[in-house]
Amino acid sequence: MILTLEVLGILTMCTIMFVSIWGFIIMKQMLSQLKYRNYLVEKLTQYMHFLTKKNDVSQTKTDNNKKE
Repeated sequence: MILTLEVLGILTMCTIMFVSIWGFIIMKQMLSQLKYRNYLVEKLTQYMHFLTKKNDVSQTKTDNNKKE
């Protein structure tokens, strides 16, 4: 009976360790993907801001030329 409990305890500990290690690896990969996605979104936001700013400057120049 005691031997059965010891074997069951060892199997349980090995299973928990296996699941914990894989959980850590998966969480690390998810964090890496999240950082990459945030990087891409930031670059897209900067590019959109640049285009908007460029468009505003060109419209201002056009408006100034029309006033003259």
